[in-house]
Amino acid sequence: MMGKCGYLYDVSMSYVDSGWQDRYLDLVKKIDVYLKKNYSGYFAELQLYQNGPMNYVVVAVYYDVPGVQEELPKILEYVNQQYKEAVGHNVRRKQVLKFDRARKLYGQKRDGQRNEE
Repeated sequence: MMGKCGYLYDVSMSYVDSGWQDRYLDLVKKIDVYLKKNYSGYFAELQLYQNGPMNYVVVAVYYDVPGVQEELPKILEYVNQQYKEAVGHNVRRKQVLKFDRARKLYGQKRDGQRNEE
C-alpha cells in the first residue's frame, strides 16, 4: 500500500463444529491469500484468534482508502461463497463489527495519525 493510511476492521466470531477446525483454518488462510492477491489496494490481512476449543475471532483488516466501501460487497460475496462451499453449516459466524455499518467515534485518523486528547 502506497503512502500512509489508516485501517478499517471487520470483526466476526465463529463457532466451528468439532472435527472441522483444520478445514476452517485452511479456509481462512485461503481467503487471506486470495484477497491479498486480488484486492491488495483495499485488503491488508486476516487475523485469526482462537478463544476456546471451537471458538474463533476473525479480524479482517482493510486500508482506509477511497473506494474500499465500493469494493466491500464484492469481497464479502467471495468470502461468503467460500464459507458456503468449504464448511457449509459446520461454522456459524456472528458479525461483531462491520466498518461500513458502524460509525467511528474515536481512534485512528485517516492519515494514520492518532487522535490526541
